Amino acid sequence: MNGPMLQSCGACCRRWQFRRGACPACGSAEVSEIAASGQGTVWSVTQVMRAPLSELDVPGGYGIALVTLVEGPRIMCRAENGLAIGERVTVTIRADNLPAATRA
Repeated sequence: MNGPMLQSCGACCRRWQFRRGACPACGSAEVSEIAASGQGTVWSVTQVMRAPLSELDVPGGYGIALVTLVEGPRIMCRAENGLAIGERVTVTIRADNLPAATRA
């Protein structure tokens, strides 16, 4: 299992998810890519019952969660059904390159 990739600043140690050429906190260009542990806590969760596209439609709907990773960034991912706010989860990258959260 592999977790999401993050970027990290060599100057101020801030970490973020989306690629940038410089640190959003201090402006340093000392940016490197790191693998996140995937461990985190559910910050928000919802169940989507009506998919925006027919190819995404799943009987019974699908979960979406915002997960705060232990490294700091908060990411959006598919979620295992029944997750609750505050629950510990593991975020992995699925075969379709999308992140998914499951109970830790």
